[in-house]
Amino acid sequence: MKRTICPRCGSSNIDWIIPQVWSKWECKDCSYTGPAIEADDDLIAEIKADWEENKEKYLEEENIRAQQIASGEDEILDEEMELEEEDELTEEELDKKLRELDL
Repeated sequence: MKRTICPRCGSSNIDWIIPQVWSKWECKDCSYTGPAIEADDDLIAEIKADWEENKEKYLEEENIRAQQIASGEDEILDEEMELEEEDELTEEELDKKLRELDL
């Protein structure tokens, strides 16, 4: 039997934040906000085990990301990532993509 759970910690203690927006859920156990997933007992056990093993790491990453967003660094990091991705294309790959886009 599948249940709707938090994809981060595996908890079923979740609620819709805004019922009109199906993808906005909040987990009461780990403070996750986002889409929920449907999972069977095996997947729930796997997610819960991963959460227990890596909980501190996940929460630290979330805190760092929240600080970056609050300080405006998030936009800078996104721009840098886009530039790095662009730099990774060879001339041939870039030409191919432009041809595919008819540019």
